[in-house]
Amino acid sequence: MLKFSFAAPLTAFVIFTGPVAVLAQSDSLRSRELQEVTVHAFESSKDPLTTTATVGMLSARSLGRFSNYSWANAVNTIPGVRMEERSPGSYRFSVRGSLIRSPFGVRNVKFYWNGIPFTDASGNTPLNSLDYGAIQSMEIIKGPGSSLYGAGTGGVVLMQSRPENQFQNRIEQSVSVGKYGFQSRNSTVQIGDISIQYGHSEQDGYRNHSAMARDAIRFSSTSKIGEKGTLSLLGMYSDLYYQTPGGINLAQYQSNPKLARQSTPTVPGSEAQRAAIYSKLAMLGGSYVLALSDAWTQSTALYATFTDFANPFITNFEKRDENGIGGRNFWQNKGQIGRVKTNWTSGFEWQYGKSAQRNYDNKAGVPDKQQTVEDIRTTNLSVFSQLEAVLLTDLTLSAGVSYNASKYKYERFFALPYFQDQKSFDGIFIPRFAANKVIAKDWSVTASYSGGFSPPTLQEVRPSAGGFRKDLEAEKGSNSEISIRKAGKVITGEISLYHFGLRDAIVRRANEAGAEYFINAGKTRQNGLEWSIGWDVLSDPRLAVMLKIWNTGTYTKYTFQEFKQADVDLSGKLIPGIPRFSQTSGADLLFKYGLSAFVTYQHGGSFYLNDANTVKNTDYNLWTARVSWKKSWGQHLYSELSASAEKVNAGIYSMGYDLNAFGNRYYNAAPKNNLWAGVKIGWEWQKNSK
Repeated sequence: MLKFSFAAPLTAFVIFTGPVAVLAQSDSLRSRELQEVTVHAFESSKDPLTTTATVGMLSARSLGRFSNYSWANAVNTIPGVRMEERSPGSYRFSVRGSLIRSPFGVRNVKFYWNGIPFTDASGNTPLNSLDYGAIQSMEIIKGPGSSLYGAGTGGVVLMQSRPENQFQNRIEQSVSVGKYGFQSRNSTVQIGDISIQYGHSEQDGYRNHSAMARDAIRFSSTSKIGEKGTLSLLGMYSDLYYQTPGGINLAQYQSNPKLARQSTPTVPGSEAQRAAIYSKLAMLGGSYVLALSDAWTQSTALYATFTDFANPFITNFEKRDENGIGGRNFWQNKGQIGRVKTNWTSGFEWQYGKSAQRNYDNKAGVPDKQQTVEDIRTTNLSVFSQLEAVLLTDLTLSAGVSYNASKYKYERFFALPYFQDQKSFDGIFIPRFAANKVIAKDWSVTASYSGGFSPPTLQEVRPSAGGFRKDLEAEKGSNSEISIRKAGKVITGEISLYHFGLRDAIVRRANEAGAEYFINAGKTRQNGLEWSIGWDVLSDPRLAVMLKIWNTGTYTKYTFQEFKQADVDLSGKLIPGIPRFSQTSGADLLFKYGLSAFVTYQHGGSFYLNDANTVKNTDYNLWTARVSWKKSWGQHLYSELSASAEKVNAGIYSMGYDLNAFGNRYYNAAPKNNLWAGVKIGWEWQKNSK
């Protein structure tokens, strides 16, 4: 297994993008020693050098180097991956430009949590319902993963929230505070492999009408069933509320960036309509892994979700009651034919969801006259098979294919007359081929080709004003990529070059009132270059200080092809929302006695805010710093003190723009400086002696 020093950038297994924070409660050498990194993408446990996928990893250590305000700063250290927050609680997560589908939410990226599908049948991923402390790690597969993970052209995220040490019992409490009314409290009780975690966070927000509050509780456990079976359970309940301030135009931003969307003579503003999101989500899931023999393993995961959602908006009051069920099952055979090691994985994934949707007039945050009553049922099926073979110990070949089908059934009960319709996306076969060759022990070259299939989400076939957009077609895409990696004791790095072509791309439009709808926008051509490099300047854990410096970056050229808007031909225009150039640099210092310091600099390039390429934002330079002190007080008690700061230099700074916004309301201002501080106290016992 390939090993990396303390500062092997923890946001990577393949990308080597982030630094490591000390997690151990003591100040012993062990807390600063080498750590093994394993890639689990495409159901193959590989080291970073031999994996056939381009993947970024966020571990508990890399997440710990930033404040617990959001995952965004840690996610944004990974080349090609971007997480934004238009206002507190309103997330956007994109991989290689998958954000072109919407200015908010998680679209075209498939999420799994402890092996259980977290993206539902309709394509919705309730990432904002999760408390910051609920997830200990993420593996982010960049590019289509449809050969094994069902529909999607953007990427796949594998989230984990299992105890790092099942032999450790602990009780832990943390409290954080920050500017703009930020407060966070997190409580954890772990008894062996059973963990219960409760998190509360709230803030007033930087802008007017941007307050947020979230309470979330999570339960997880892993138990042996007999000699060959392992049962893992996962449960969570989240109660989320956040105000939605809405976008403003440039003149309003320059006058007062804290403004919420303003009222006009014909349309009220966000504050007047008390625009907000109310979401209660319950999820229960489990997975069972059974060793059928020395070579064969079966894995089964099932889940059920229940969502109570309300959204008083400018033009209506939307109420949704949603239920979902689904599961994933696969068989895996690990064998050997002569000198060739093989890994064959085959299975299926099935999901079903029902969304009962009602729209009312919005009378200052109170539902009034009924507008629509509609039901939408969604069914997805994916059947997949993949074969991986290792030849001559240094050449890995992988080939996979999946069959994917999706269907929507729509019913309108009001306004009368009753109406029903449906839309089926015919089954399509999606392939993936990849090869990895290790050269001179610490270099490797990876080449891959993968296809993707992504039907429109429920929010796209049923826009916010109601109705059924049967005319929308599924997106289809293909990705070709080549990567060169270096793994060593002093220098680690990777450079990747890719070309992604998308057909029938789905993009957002908005009318005068801000109600959204979606259209297919022809073809796109998306070319990108990603890189990362890390240098262990001082890596001996016996030194007084360990130092690593690192850099990651992305250069892109994403353009529309064969795209017309009314009578205007926009072919060749740059796709809005995607910077041509961005980079992140960092310096990580780990001292003895539990002290650590991290400094990160990020440059984000400018990009266009509309398809016509007539309006552009300004670039920004972001500095973040964090210091922490971790200390053990005897064998059981431990503590951590931390402080974080953030400073931005930019003409216009937004953590998420409204692309192609009606009335040029593109801007959602974010603060240009911020401060946080936190304290953690814990008690542990019966710790593993290793």
